[in-house]
Amino acid sequence: MIHERARAWGICSQYLYVNHRCNTMFACIMVEPKTPGNIGAVARSMANFDISGPLILVNPIYLNDEAYMLACGASAILDDATIVPTYDDALSLVDYAIATSREAGHAYNVRRIPLHPDDLSRALDLDGTVAIVLGREDSGLTNEEVERSDMLVTIPASGAYPTLNVAHAATIIFYELFKACGRPHARREQAASREEREMLYEDFDNIVHMIDHRPYRHRTSSLIFRRVVSRSFITSREAYTLKGVLRKTARRLKGSAQDI
Repeated sequence: MIHERARAWGICSQYLYVNHRCNTMFACIMVEPKTPGNIGAVARSMANFDISGPLILVNPIYLNDEAYMLACGASAILDDATIVPTYDDALSLVDYAIATSREAGHAYNVRRIPLHPDDLSRALDLDGTVAIVLGREDSGLTNEEVERSDMLVTIPASGAYPTLNVAHAATIIFYELFKACGRPHARREQAASREEREMLYEDFDNIVHMIDHRPYRHRTSSLIFRRVVSRSFITSREAYTLKGVLRKTARRLKGSAQDI
Protein backbone atom coordinates (compact mmCIF):
# COMPACT_ATOMS: atom_id res chain seq x y z
CA MET A 1 0.00 0.00 0.00
CA ILE A 2 1.26 3.51 -0.83
CA HIS A 3 2.15 5.54 2.24
CA GLU A 4 -0.39 8.30 2.98
CA ARG A 5 2.28 11.00 2.97
CA ALA A 6 3.50 9.87 -0.44
CA ARG A 7 -0.03 10.00 -1.82
CA ALA A 8 -0.41 13.54 -0.52
CA TRP A 9 2.36 14.82 -2.76
CA GLY A 10 0.28 13.98 -5.81
CA ILE A 11 3.29 14.10 -8.12
CA CYS A 12 4.20 10.48 -8.74
CA SER A 13 2.49 7.23 -9.58
CA GLN A 14 3.30 3.90 -8.02
CA TYR A 15 5.38 1.87 -10.49
CA LEU A 16 7.19 -1.06 -8.99
CA TYR A 17 8.46 -3.84 -11.21
CA VAL A 18 10.05 -7.20 -10.57
CA ASN A 19 12.88 -8.07 -12.93
CA HIS A 20 12.16 -11.50 -14.37
CA ARG A 21 15.17 -11.47 -16.67
CA CYS A 22 17.68 -12.41 -13.97
CA ASN A 23 17.85 -15.37 -11.66
CA THR A 24 19.24 -13.36 -8.76
CA MET A 25 17.33 -11.24 -6.27
CA PHE A 26 19.21 -8.01 -5.59
CA ALA A 27 18.72 -6.03 -2.40
CA CYS A 28 20.27 -2.91 -0.88
CA ILE A 29 21.83 -2.37 2.55
CA MET A 30 22.33 1.22 3.75
CA VAL A 31 24.65 1.49 6.76
CA GLU A 32 23.67 4.21 9.24
CA PRO A 33 22.19 6.65 6.71
CA LYS A 34 21.90 10.15 8.17
CA THR A 35 19.88 11.91 5.45
CA PRO A 36 16.23 10.90 4.93
CA GLY A 37 16.34 12.26 1.39
CA ASN A 38 19.14 9.89 0.45
CA ILE A 39 17.15 6.93 1.73
CA GLY A 40 14.19 8.00 -0.38
CA ALA A 41 16.35 8.59 -3.46
CA VAL A 42 17.91 5.13 -3.12
CA ALA A 43 14.44 3.58 -2.85
CA ARG A 44 13.41 5.38 -6.04
CA SER A 45 16.50 4.09 -7.88
CA MET A 46 15.71 0.58 -6.69
CA ALA A 47 12.30 0.86 -8.34
CA ASN A 48 13.76 2.47 -11.48
CA PHE A 49 16.12 -0.45 -12.07
CA ASP A 50 14.10 -3.43 -10.84
CA ILE A 51 15.99 -4.04 -7.60
CA SER A 52 13.26 -6.28 -6.26
CA GLY A 53 14.83 -7.37 -2.97
CA PRO A 54 14.37 -5.50 0.29
CA LEU A 55 15.89 -2.22 1.39
CA ILE A 56 17.75 -3.01 4.62
CA LEU A 57 18.56 -0.05 6.86
CA VAL A 58 21.22 -0.35 9.57
CA ASN A 59 20.53 2.02 12.48
CA PRO A 60 18.99 4.70 10.22
CA ILE A 61 17.69 8.17 10.85
CA TYR A 62 13.90 8.52 11.09
CA LEU A 63 12.09 8.32 7.75
CA ASN A 64 10.32 11.67 7.47
CA ASP A 65 8.37 13.43 4.72
CA GLU A 66 11.57 14.22 2.82
CA ALA A 67 12.31 10.51 2.44
CA TYR A 68 8.85 9.82 1.03
CA MET A 69 8.92 12.85 -1.26
CA LEU A 70 12.21 11.76 -2.86
CA ALA A 71 11.10 8.13 -3.01
CA CYS A 72 8.20 9.31 -5.16
CA GLY A 73 6.38 6.25 -6.53
CA ALA A 74 8.68 3.91 -4.64
CA SER A 75 7.24 4.68 -1.22
CA ALA A 76 6.25 1.02 -0.81
CA ILE A 77 9.95 0.17 -0.67
CA LEU A 78 10.29 2.48 2.32
CA ASP A 79 7.18 1.04 3.95
CA ASP A 80 8.59 -2.47 3.55
CA ALA A 81 12.16 -1.61 4.56
CA THR A 82 13.81 -3.86 7.12
CA ILE A 83 15.48 -1.98 9.98
CA VAL A 84 18.27 -3.71 11.92
CA PRO A 85 20.65 -2.44 14.64
CA THR A 86 23.97 -3.75 13.31
CA TYR A 87 25.75 -4.55 10.07
CA ASP A 88 26.11 -8.20 11.07
CA ASP A 89 22.33 -8.37 11.47
CA ALA A 90 21.97 -7.07 7.91
CA LEU A 91 24.47 -9.60 6.56
CA SER A 92 22.49 -12.42 8.15
CA LEU A 93 19.57 -11.56 5.85
CA VAL A 94 21.46 -11.96 2.56
CA ASP A 95 23.64 -14.55 0.83
CA TYR A 96 26.20 -12.23 -0.77
CA ALA A 97 27.18 -8.68 0.22
CA ILE A 98 28.90 -6.40 -2.30
CA ALA A 99 30.33 -3.36 -0.54
CA THR A 100 30.77 -0.04 -2.33
CA SER A 101 33.59 2.43 -1.72
CA ARG A 102 35.41 5.25 -3.48
CA GLU A 103 38.67 4.02 -1.92
CA ALA A 104 40.27 1.31 -4.01
CA GLY A 105 43.10 -0.61 -2.41
CA HIS A 106 46.55 -1.43 -3.72
CA ALA A 107 48.21 -4.82 -3.94
CA TYR A 108 48.99 -4.86 -0.21
CA ASN A 109 45.62 -3.54 0.96
CA VAL A 110 43.81 -6.74 0.13
CA ARG A 111 40.55 -5.85 1.87
CA ARG A 112 40.04 -3.00 -0.63
CA ILE A 113 40.98 -4.64 -3.93
CA PRO A 114 37.80 -3.85 -5.89
CA LEU A 115 35.70 -5.04 -8.76
CA HIS A 116 34.72 -2.68 -11.58
CA PRO A 117 30.93 -2.15 -11.93
CA ASP A 118 31.05 -4.05 -15.24
CA ASP A 119 32.19 -7.14 -13.33
CA LEU A 120 28.88 -7.29 -11.47
CA SER A 121 27.34 -9.12 -14.42
CA ARG A 122 28.94 -12.26 -12.97
CA ALA A 123 26.50 -12.05 -10.06
CA LEU A 124 23.40 -12.45 -12.22
CA ASP A 125 22.94 -16.19 -11.75
CA LEU A 126 23.63 -16.47 -8.05
CA ASP A 127 20.92 -18.18 -6.05
CA GLY A 128 19.60 -16.33 -3.04
CA THR A 129 19.87 -12.62 -2.29
CA VAL A 130 22.78 -10.40 -3.30
CA ALA A 131 22.94 -7.05 -1.50
CA ILE A 132 24.64 -3.87 -2.65
CA VAL A 133 26.03 -2.24 0.51
CA LEU A 134 26.11 1.56 0.75
CA GLY A 135 28.21 3.27 3.41
CA ARG A 136 27.63 6.33 5.55
CA GLU A 137 27.31 9.66 3.77
CA ASP A 138 30.23 11.19 5.67
CA SER A 139 32.64 8.32 6.26
CA GLY A 140 31.59 5.38 4.10
CA LEU A 141 32.22 1.85 5.31
CA THR A 142 34.86 0.95 7.87
CA ASN A 143 37.68 -1.44 6.99
CA GLU A 144 36.02 -4.02 9.24
CA GLU A 145 32.70 -3.69 7.40
CA VAL A 146 34.43 -4.02 4.03
CA GLU A 147 36.23 -7.10 5.32
CA ARG A 148 32.95 -8.65 6.49
CA SER A 149 31.50 -8.20 3.00
CA ASP A 150 32.10 -10.74 0.26
CA MET A 151 33.59 -8.30 -2.22
CA LEU A 152 34.05 -4.62 -3.01
CA VAL A 153 33.07 -2.52 -6.03
CA THR A 154 34.41 0.95 -6.80
CA ILE A 155 33.00 3.43 -9.32
CA PRO A 156 35.75 5.19 -11.30
CA ALA A 157 35.45 8.98 -11.02
CA SER A 158 37.50 12.14 -11.42
CA GLY A 159 40.71 12.14 -9.43
CA ALA A 160 40.06 15.78 -8.60
CA TYR A 161 36.77 14.93 -6.87
CA PRO A 162 36.07 11.18 -6.68
CA THR A 163 33.43 11.21 -3.93
CA LEU A 164 29.89 10.45 -5.12
CA ASN A 165 26.68 11.09 -3.25
CA VAL A 166 25.48 7.76 -1.86
CA ALA A 167 22.23 7.88 -3.85
CA HIS A 168 24.09 8.68 -7.07
CA ALA A 169 26.48 5.80 -6.47
CA ALA A 170 23.54 3.47 -5.88
CA THR A 171 21.91 4.58 -9.13
CA ILE A 172 25.06 3.79 -11.13
CA ILE A 173 25.41 0.33 -9.58
CA PHE A 174 21.71 -0.48 -10.01
CA TYR A 175 21.85 0.64 -13.65
CA GLU A 176 24.83 -1.64 -14.33
CA LEU A 177 22.89 -4.58 -12.89
CA PHE A 178 19.77 -3.64 -14.87
CA LYS A 179 21.80 -3.32 -18.08
CA ALA A 180 23.53 -6.65 -17.55
CA CYS A 181 20.21 -8.38 -16.93
CA GLY A 182 19.15 -7.52 -20.47
CA ARG A 183 22.06 -9.40 -22.03
CA PRO A 184 21.94 -13.12 -22.85
CA HIS A 185 24.03 -15.06 -20.38
CA ALA A 186 24.56 -18.75 -19.77
CA ARG A 187 22.99 -20.28 -16.72
CA ARG A 188 25.63 -21.46 -14.24
CA GLU A 189 25.36 -24.24 -11.72
CA GLN A 190 23.97 -23.44 -8.30
CA ALA A 191 26.23 -21.02 -6.46
CA ALA A 192 27.70 -21.96 -3.11
CA SER A 193 25.61 -20.74 -0.20
CA ARG A 194 26.99 -18.49 2.55
CA GLU A 195 27.12 -21.51 4.87
CA GLU A 196 29.10 -23.55 2.32
CA ARG A 197 31.55 -20.69 1.81
CA GLU A 198 32.02 -20.20 5.56
CA MET A 199 32.82 -23.91 5.97
CA LEU A 200 35.39 -23.57 3.20
CA TYR A 201 36.97 -20.58 4.93
CA GLU A 202 37.17 -22.49 8.22
CA ASP A 203 38.95 -25.40 6.53
CA PHE A 204 41.45 -23.02 4.91
CA ASP A 205 42.07 -21.22 8.22
CA ASN A 206 42.67 -24.57 9.89
CA ILE A 207 45.44 -25.37 7.41
CA VAL A 208 47.01 -21.94 7.82
CA HIS A 209 47.13 -22.52 11.59
CA MET A 210 48.68 -25.95 11.11
CA ILE A 211 51.57 -24.65 8.99
CA ASP A 212 52.46 -22.22 11.79
CA HIS A 213 51.91 -19.04 9.82
CA ARG A 214 52.72 -15.82 11.64
CA PRO A 215 49.52 -14.26 13.03
CA TYR A 216 49.58 -11.19 10.79
CA ARG A 217 50.19 -13.36 7.72
CA HIS A 218 47.39 -15.67 8.77
CA ARG A 219 44.91 -12.78 8.72
CA THR A 220 46.11 -11.61 5.31
CA SER A 221 46.08 -15.12 3.84
CA SER A 222 42.57 -15.72 5.16
CA LEU A 223 41.27 -12.47 3.69
CA ILE A 224 42.89 -13.09 0.30
CA PHE A 225 41.35 -16.57 0.16
CA ARG A 226 37.93 -15.12 0.99
CA ARG A 227 38.26 -12.48 -1.72
CA VAL A 228 39.34 -15.02 -4.35
CA VAL A 229 36.42 -17.32 -3.50
CA SER A 230 33.92 -14.45 -3.47
CA ARG A 231 35.04 -12.88 -6.74
CA SER A 232 34.86 -16.24 -8.51
CA PHE A 233 31.23 -16.84 -7.42
CA ILE A 234 32.06 -20.52 -6.95
CA THR A 235 29.38 -23.17 -7.28
CA SER A 236 28.25 -25.63 -4.63
CA ARG A 237 30.05 -28.41 -6.48
CA GLU A 238 33.29 -26.42 -6.59
CA ALA A 239 33.04 -25.58 -2.90
CA TYR A 240 32.42 -29.25 -2.06
CA THR A 241 35.47 -30.34 -4.07
CA LEU A 242 37.74 -27.67 -2.56
CA LYS A 243 36.53 -28.53 0.93
CA GLY A 244 37.44 -32.17 0.36
CA VAL A 245 40.94 -31.24 -0.81
CA LEU A 246 41.50 -28.92 2.15
CA ARG A 247 40.33 -31.49 4.68
CA LYS A 248 42.52 -34.21 3.19
CA THR A 249 45.44 -31.78 3.28
CA ALA A 250 44.73 -31.04 6.95
CA ARG A 251 44.66 -34.75 7.79
CA ARG A 252 47.95 -35.28 5.96
CA LEU A 253 49.56 -32.36 7.79
CA LYS A 254 48.27 -33.65 11.11
CA GLY A 255 49.69 -37.09 10.40
CA SER A 256 53.08 -35.65 9.43
CA ALA A 257 53.19 -33.64 12.64
CA GLN A 258 52.50 -36.76 14.70
CA ASP A 259 55.37 -38.59 12.98
CA ILE A 260 57.90 -35.93 14.03
